[in-house]
Amino acid sequence: MAQGPMIGTITVKIVKAAITIILLFLYRTGYAGQFLGVGAVWNFNEEKNVDVEILASGVFVGFFIYNLSVLITYCISSERSANDCLMNLIGIFLWTGVAGTALHYWHGFQNEHGNEYKSTEKDIGMAVGSLCVLNAAAHLIDAVITFKLFNENGDSHFFSSY
Repeated sequence: MAQGPMIGTITVKIVKAAITIILLFLYRTGYAGQFLGVGAVWNFNEEKNVDVEILASGVFVGFFIYNLSVLITYCISSERSANDCLMNLIGIFLWTGVAGTALHYWHGFQNEHGNEYKSTEKDIGMAVGSLCVLNAAAHLIDAVITFKLFNENGDSHFFSSY
């Protein structure tokens, strides 16, 4: 097994887990110790959309658990799996969706004091969206590395392993 791609994918997974821990902390306590959320409503006077919050929470927690389980699996065994590449591809789309929703909401956010341009809540919300973009990029990099790792022996039957 090639050591370079294996070390690369483990490093990227550690970075993804660290970003997700930061995201979970900001998501849960970003509004002066209260729940921040990602938003997703057109009328900023309304409460945040529950469906979007459920999806964002699922992406944050689900991919955190998945990345930790894959890291533990790599410590136990070096067996390659097409599932890892597939989950990275799915992660690209889910993280990009959550990022776009968060950035859209927080970019147009106006806090409770009306015309106040700068607010801590808005800055933290924009940071959450930006970190989601970074996590989507990390999933893209990890998908490429994982695909290379899976096909390192010249085996071009990537999807025939199921």
